[in-house]
Amino acid sequence: MAKQKLLPGKYLAMLAAFIMAAMGASAWASEDWVTYRASDYGFSMLVPSGTEFVEREGPNGWAELYAEYDGVQLYGLTKRGEQATAAEIEAVGLKITGIPASKWTTINSGKNQNGWKWYETVEASQGDTLIVGDYGTGPSGSYLLLLRTTSSDYRAHKADYISWYNSIRLF
Repeated sequence: MAKQKLLPGKYLAMLAAFIMAAMGASAWASEDWVTYRASDYGFSMLVPSGTEFVEREGPNGWAELYAEYDGVQLYGLTKRGEQATAAEIEAVGLKITGIPASKWTTINSGKNQNGWKWYETVEASQGDTLIVGDYGTGPSGSYLLLLRTTSSDYRAHKADYISWYNSIRLF
C-alpha cells in the first residue's frame, strides 16, 4: 500500500485488534495501567487494570485475544510459528475492521525493536471510528494488535494511545 500501508501486515486481525470500539482513551486515561502478558500469544502490553480478555478464533487461522473496556475494543491477533508478509497481515486487518485500505496510514515503522523483526504502526479512520495499532512479525510468529475507538477520543487522549502501542513487546 505504498506510503499509506494498511495495518502492519494484513494480519492486523492477528493481534492488534485490541481496544477498539467507542470507549476511547478517556476511560483509559483515568485508569491505572498494568502490563498484561499474553504468554500463549507471545506479547505483552499496557492495559487498564481490570481488563478482561476472551480468546476466540480469528480469520484465516489467526488466534485472537479480544477485550472491550469502556467502549474501546482491543484485537490482539497472532499466527504463531509463521512469518506472514505485510500484505497477508494487512488483509486480516481489513477483514476485522471493515475499513478499506485507502483509509489506512502508516505513522511509524521499524526493525529489530521490542521483539519485532519488523513492524508498522498504523491509523485508520472511517466515520467516527478510529483504529490504531501495530502489526508485523517477531520471534514467535506474526502479529496484529489494534484498538478501536472514536476519532474524538483519540484526538483528546492521543498520548495514551501512543503509550499503549509503544508498550507492545513480542517474545
